[in-house]
Amino acid sequence: MTWTRPRPNAGLMRLLGVLNRVVMLRGIPVLRRIPGLRDVPFIRGYFRVRAIVIPADDLQRLEVAVNPGTVAFLGPNHPEFAADWLVDKEVSTWVAPNMAAWADRGIVAAAPRFFGMNNLVANDGGDAAREYSVSQALAGHGVLLHPEGTVRWTNDVVHPLFGGIAQMALAAAARTDRLVFIVPLVWKYQFVSDVSAQLDAEMRHIERGLGLCVERGLDVAPHFKALQCGILKQQMQLFEYIDRAPDDDFFRRQSAFQAFLLRSLEQRYDVERSDDADKYIARLARAVRAALTEPRSDNTAGAANRRAVLERDLAMAEEAKRLGEFSRAAYGTPMLTQEQLSESLKRIRDRLLRHGWKNTLANMLPRPLGPRVVHVAVPEPIAVSSADSAREPELLATARTRMQAALDDINARIAPDVQRFAHRNPFATE
Repeated sequence: MTWTRPRPNAGLMRLLGVLNRVVMLRGIPVLRRIPGLRDVPFIRGYFRVRAIVIPADDLQRLEVAVNPGTVAFLGPNHPEFAADWLVDKEVSTWVAPNMAAWADRGIVAAAPRFFGMNNLVANDGGDAAREYSVSQALAGHGVLLHPEGTVRWTNDVVHPLFGGIAQMALAAAARTDRLVFIVPLVWKYQFVSDVSAQLDAEMRHIERGLGLCVERGLDVAPHFKALQCGILKQQMQLFEYIDRAPDDDFFRRQSAFQAFLLRSLEQRYDVERSDDADKYIARLARAVRAALTEPRSDNTAGAANRRAVLERDLAMAEEAKRLGEFSRAAYGTPMLTQEQLSESLKRIRDRLLRHGWKNTLANMLPRPLGPRVVHVAVPEPIAVSSADSAREPELLATARTRMQAALDDINARIAPDVQRFAHRNPFATE
């Protein structure tokens, strides 16, 4: 499929900004402020956002860096699938209502005309998509890219960044004397009440969907550990891995299983090694997908068997990726917050529960387990000039460092409220 250049419609984009705020995020004005009514379906927004909080200094930094007189490339973090797109849209209404935004090609392909009118740029456009994006930024509209490379949907960790945001900023800087900025953004979702019952119900739903038997009556944290251990054991059996240390530390068992999967794939696919495990897994997955997309004119039994092997190999690569998402670095904390538990359960559903229209809908538009506040921060934007052409890695490192520091500041500020509903982490005591 050839890449299609967006044809933005300013009126439609402004209208959708309002509908997004009312229908998807915050709910019906006035009524959403009334206790007892504000959480009623069709009055609350779909994603149950009670408020979007941004300090005055952060908003001012955003307005200075993103306006018709600047060239701006915005890079937010990825704390949650689906809702992120809509927070993106809300932020754009504050400073650049005609902003271009990159999106997965599969999303844009679902309704290319509609999404093109909303200035969504499909990420399979190569040089044409990059050139369009640079021209939109030079026109003062701004461009938003999710810069995180391997997306894990974590509220507390900013993962390594792709180079596109720096490359486009450098390309724009070579063509203008105006101020060019990389504008880091972060946001954090915080539940405003105890959602333990909802967490328990979500775990029970996953257990039923996967056919797992987990002891009844467990508190939230032990229940979560039992679920994770049950899934790990089931996946090991699926891929015929012998767990030689079933009583070992959970994260070490995961790592051993992941190493087994990678060794199996390495025997059949020759890809460039990387010190970054996520990149290496992504390369293996791409190699498998490339083999799967080869012509299917051969209908023999041998061809069908080869395809079955390829599909299993792809499942192995996806499992290796899933194992890396629940890592000690992100989840070995002394306490597990409601936000950490919720994001982990959403990932499990998305990775392992894909059968049936209900699960498909839940994965495309995951319902939050309770009302939330979105905390937004804008670290100091990074000025880019044509003289910075050799500084791409430094620009990316600076952006990631500033994003993580701003996220840490948010977490420190709201820690008393978050820790009130947190649970002692059973994985941290192993």
